[in-house]
Amino acid sequence: MAKPEEAPRARLEAGLAALGLDAVHAEQRDLLIRYLALLQRWNATHNLTAVRDPREMVPRHLLDSLAVLPHLPTGAVADIGSGAGLPGIPLAICRPAQAFTLVEPAAKRVAFLRHVIADLGLTRVRVAAQGSEDYHPDPLPDVIVSRATAPLARLDTMTRHLQGPHTQVLALKGPGVEEELADWPRAATLSITRQELAIPDVPPRLLLSWRTPVITR
Repeated sequence: MAKPEEAPRARLEAGLAALGLDAVHAEQRDLLIRYLALLQRWNATHNLTAVRDPREMVPRHLLDSLAVLPHLPTGAVADIGSGAGLPGIPLAICRPAQAFTLVEPAAKRVAFLRHVIADLGLTRVRVAAQGSEDYHPDPLPDVIVSRATAPLARLDTMTRHLQGPHTQVLALKGPGVEEELADWPRAATLSITRQELAIPDVPPRLLLSWRTPVITR
């Protein structure tokens, strides 16, 4: 009889191959499946995500997050509006030497994130139990990452105080991004790069990236 995790694991293996992420080694793949099991268990009582089927969680949560991996710079990462740890936890599993801060104000999600960090032994990951507007780290993060947290104009407002001259912002977006860009006046002042992400069994995704320009006088 097949084990309960075998179907998600097979889907993860196929998805990683499709994304060209063969460098994700066996121990990291095990941790990704363990994270998924924890998410499914907590989701039963805490309603952390609308996706219930672990097989569907693989593309919509794990692969959607890991598609950012080839574009993730080095340095300290702030995952804004981390929720159930997406994309921060999957990225941190695959970048164990990199520091991650999961910025999340909801108490039940904070409790889940802390449990995951302890259970998986993610020693370079911490939780900031607050909204992004109240998060004032020193030094500023090298990378800000956000997965469908808010429309682009709102996300920019939420994180402007975190965007130092060295900080790169990565925003993972789905359909409707052109309308968001049109509603964001500051977009015209930024050099925004776009990277189309082809993720198995997930609608088209776009990774936007920018830095706040340094103003010289």
